[in-house]
Amino acid sequence: MTMTMTTTEPKLLSECGTQYIIDNSEKDHYQVNIQEGENQIVVIGFNAKKPASKFQHPNISATVKRVHEFKHYRRNSKFWTSQAGVDHYLVIPRNKITLLPEKGYSYVKAEINGVQVTFNVSGGTMNGWTDMLGVKSHISVNHKLSDLKKLTEVAIPQILTDIKQPDEDELKRWNEIVAKGNPNIKEAIAKLIEAEKNPCIKLVAGLTIKSGYGTSVRRRRGKKKMLSENSWTYNEDGALKKVIGIFNGTRYNIKLSQIDWEETAKANNIA
Repeated sequence: MTMTMTTTEPKLLSECGTQYIIDNSEKDHYQVNIQEGENQIVVIGFNAKKPASKFQHPNISATVKRVHEFKHYRRNSKFWTSQAGVDHYLVIPRNKITLLPEKGYSYVKAEINGVQVTFNVSGGTMNGWTDMLGVKSHISVNHKLSDLKKLTEVAIPQILTDIKQPDEDELKRWNEIVAKGNPNIKEAIAKLIEAEKNPCIKLVAGLTIKSGYGTSVRRRRGKKKMLSENSWTYNEDGALKKVIGIFNGTRYNIKLSQIDWEETAKANNIA
């Protein structure tokens, strides 16, 4: 007779040794293999616009700019989006981390100082299903600021020397995403164009034309206003929709996605 066993009790990571078996049945075997170590390096990411991305604490071992990639699904396809973010690195003793008896299949569930977290790990079909938890692992992005504060309470200050820093191209992409998503930069350029200042417009890499200057803008429709008793029109005072400019002596309608907002801001001395 084959004995079956399912773990129902949470267990401290420090007490798991090199393996945490959640289901020992022959049909639905599930386990987490654990790399040996006293501490867990926990990487928690935030969108650069989130207050938590700017949070500082002596128990945060490092904070690094990262471009976060997200996969999305449609009914018959998938697509990716990118966000400028930061990763905070925390060194947390494993006796402060509790593994939960849930089958995550590459997403290991745990609790740290009252905060529910999910370790994103590699896993696959080996002796049933096996997830691999290393000494460094990422958890889900954009936790609440209060969660980050709870995690830092149990982290220990430790210098990490092997963190990969972003290279020049990665930093440039990070800055481009920040500038592209900054409505203040877009509005500042639009105001310069509307004031007939003809600001320099830099275009994204890959286009034949590199730069030109703005001559007019198109905005999204705002609220209706009445011209006469039976006549209405829309205010053209909404968000910037399109830039019209002169590039290589020719007038073009430029999509906002075609503008390199970081370089355009620099060219016009916009912080």
